[in-house]
Amino acid sequence: AVVMTRSAASVDISNAARAGVANEAGADLFVRIHADASTNASDHGVTTLYPAGNDWVTPIARQSLRAAALVHRETIRATGANDRSIIGRADIAGFNWATVPSVLVETGFLSNPAEDRMLNDPAYQDTLADGIARGVLTYLGVTE
Repeated sequence: AVVMTRSAASVDISNAARAGVANEAGADLFVRIHADASTNASDHGVTTLYPAGNDWVTPIARQSLRAAALVHRETIRATGANDRSIIGRADIAGFNWATVPSVLVETGFLSNPAEDRMLNDPAYQDTLADGIARGVLTYLGVTE
């Protein structure tokens, strides 16, 4: 089952509270989907983040890295986006409060005019969702 922490644009819930929802649900994987931004308008591509580098996330770091690698691979495969790699982060509240494996997919750069247009295209959104879902299903051991 999927538990959404946000399904509308105007939601006031902290990243720690989002992690709490995932923890409370006993989620197999806490997936966060974001769009990135940069002062450099030419930056583009998909980055997948996972919790690593501090004592709070040590219990979930290994599984999170495995999930991040699979979700990232399938998202890049589906979209053909520039591969900005997977990166471990110790400074993200949504990770630091999580007790379940967690990933955060930066789906592209809103600060890049071409990617901004793509990220606003429902067909591209479906392609992104398909890639992310395939990665999640692979992590969960679900075969199609």
